[in-house]
Amino acid sequence: MDHVILVGFMGAGKSSVGRLLARKLGRCFVETDDMIVAREGRSIPEIFATFGEARFREAEMEAVRLLALKRGDVIATGGGLPCREGVPEALRALGTVVWLTGGFDALYDRARRARDERPMLVSRSRAEVEALYRAREAYYRQADIIVDTTALGPDQVASRVALALAERRAASGTARAAGA
Repeated sequence: MDHVILVGFMGAGKSSVGRLLARKLGRCFVETDDMIVAREGRSIPEIFATFGEARFREAEMEAVRLLALKRGDVIATGGGLPCREGVPEALRALGTVVWLTGGFDALYDRARRARDERPMLVSRSRAEVEALYRAREAYYRQADIIVDTTALGPDQVASRVALALAERRAASGTARAAGA
């Protein structure tokens, strides 16, 4: 059983949807940011402040390599993880990639209301954050499944993702049967 990998911009609900989806599918839930914090012994803001974004991105790639050692989890990635050359392909090799998308205004508002400190949000103006969002869209768009979260709650999004995964499995099974 392959992983289900949730990608998307901050505020898309990857963590909350991931927990609910894992429960619905009877799988374990993993956050790449939590893996990094555990390995580094520092919070994400501390890693950014002490070592910079480049070191954090290296730690993300190490998390991807570790995830390849097992199968079947629901994984919530950091917003920037899939946004480098070669990474979308590496994620697809691990399983089904799901982009939790939404209108920028909705995602920005959600991210600003979040209780956790987001280095990519704290140090940038709204215009800079929107430019980052637009730059990342091309990477996110490479996902296997796209679910718009704009007007939905986490449980609704998790249900839509679960349905899309089931439809994808059914279509894959049908395609294999037709080719047999």
